[in-house]
Amino acid sequence: MPKNLLHRQSTLGLILSLGIGLSVLVTSFVSRWEASNRQLRFQRQIENLATALQRSLNRYTDLLAFLSDYYKVEQSPVDRQAFASFVERSLQTYSGIQALEWAPVVPQANRLSYEQTVQSEGYPRFNITELGGDGSLVRAVQRPYYVPVTYVEPFVGNESALGYDLYSNVTRAAAIAQSRDTGSITATGRIRLVQEKRNQFGFLVFQPIYQAQNDQAPALRRQQFTGVLLGVFRISDVVEESLQDLQYEIDFTVYDRSANPAEQFLGRYDAARKQVVASQNQSGQKQSSQNQSSVNGIQPFCPSAESCTQTLTVGQRQWSIVFSPSVGYTGTQYGAIATLMTGLLLTSGLVLFLHQLNRELEQTQSLSNLRFRFFSMASHELRTPLSTILLSSESLQINHNQLTEAQKQTNIQRIHLTAKRMSQQIADLLMLTRAEVGKLEFHPELLDLECFCQQVMEETQLGISQPIQFTNAGQPIKAFLDKNLLRSLLTNLLSNAAKYSSPDAPIQLRLSADLDRAIIQISDRGIGIPAADQPRICDPFYRGSNVGDATGTGLGLAVVKTCVELHRGIWAIESQINEGTTITVRLPLE
Repeated sequence: MPKNLLHRQSTLGLILSLGIGLSVLVTSFVSRWEASNRQLRFQRQIENLATALQRSLNRYTDLLAFLSDYYKVEQSPVDRQAFASFVERSLQTYSGIQALEWAPVVPQANRLSYEQTVQSEGYPRFNITELGGDGSLVRAVQRPYYVPVTYVEPFVGNESALGYDLYSNVTRAAAIAQSRDTGSITATGRIRLVQEKRNQFGFLVFQPIYQAQNDQAPALRRQQFTGVLLGVFRISDVVEESLQDLQYEIDFTVYDRSANPAEQFLGRYDAARKQVVASQNQSGQKQSSQNQSSVNGIQPFCPSAESCTQTLTVGQRQWSIVFSPSVGYTGTQYGAIATLMTGLLLTSGLVLFLHQLNRELEQTQSLSNLRFRFFSMASHELRTPLSTILLSSESLQINHNQLTEAQKQTNIQRIHLTAKRMSQQIADLLMLTRAEVGKLEFHPELLDLECFCQQVMEETQLGISQPIQFTNAGQPIKAFLDKNLLRSLLTNLLSNAAKYSSPDAPIQLRLSADLDRAIIQISDRGIGIPAADQPRICDPFYRGSNVGDATGTGLGLAVVKTCVELHRGIWAIESQINEGTTITVRLPLE
């Protein structure tokens, strides 16, 4: 390999390596920057979700505080109609509320009169109830006092809650006691609502009501405690209502960290379905471990489990929200990919440009070599026939009177054949030059190939000593071909066959056709083409290494190749040294 070519290839390799290295380095920086942006974007989104949930929960608890203020300023006891009127607008405004209720404290001694009073208000089957062992509502057993739901709005859909003794359930009783003793709004842990028909959890929020309105010690609060106002909420309603304006593809799981581990799980929000789902056999510990695994699998968004967890306060209880991107989360950013592709494209573009520049340089050098070879060939190949023409014409001019008529005709014939050979060489050179610059004209016309081949064969036979044997398929073959190009193709193949064969060795010209191609095959018994020369034998001015003193320009097979390509045909060379050469050309019929 030439030293300058090796140097150019080494330079291209260095530029390619440097470009790829810089592209990868910049891509690494962009990827880190994008990862930081992804984390920041995800953190902002989960903060927005947590803020929306906390704001919604605060609205619901504030509603109970407003209702408590109404009870404080009302001089007479609030009756059922007044309660319904006061909460009507709130129920229409806040879709996450399942029910708003009033539950007074009813001592055992007053139970019968209390039940009769409510029955007289239009509820003839009213009783203080509790959940039985089979999950159905039954008459509550005797206990020192009851906290039965007396007012419930809306009533439709919550009928089963009327008369239910909140103190019959341990979870509800504990929240009521905490609310009573602290004087603050208190939420329960997860519960199954008595009016619930779906597989989901709910929770209650209690606001205590006292006879006296001033701050008191816990013991006095118990004495003055008259009942509780409570909001009934389904977790799914609260969450789904809170997120109506936030369309993030982020899943999350809600836990009550104030509950025992087995009852911490409250629900899981599925962003794809925009719903909260729950399962009784999915314990808090199991769900927590699953979410921990989920967090560990989303490192691009959460570097730690704590960074994907937000804490909420709900009625003296602590809820935690563990977030994770859903399957459809569009957190992927394409800056790194775009940077890498841009870098590689720029690098490849630069390398291709330099490669093209090198090719043009090589072509310029090759053209220079071709020019040198052309002038060398011209000085040799054209000088010999010119000398022949010059000597023959001088002989005619000087010895015109001494030469016989036969001798004169011989000189004239020699001049004619030599001029014709020179004309063919110049025509071949012009054809290759026009083809190289894309200016070679192509004019196909319908030809009778048998007549045309015989005509060219007869013209060629006049200038060679070897007999040309013509065979055809026995049927007319017509094709749309360029007459001038086909003439150059046949003339060069026949001339080469004669030039490199012994004077008496016959040349075979065979014509046939298949379904869509005309087949022209020319065979000789000449010196053949060495296998090492065959890959380059079609290059202009290239000649086989075994041609010896045989005259030639090295343009013949280059012309044949050009003619075949312009006709969109194919051709093949089969040759063995000292055994001859067979060239098969296949040209389309149309």
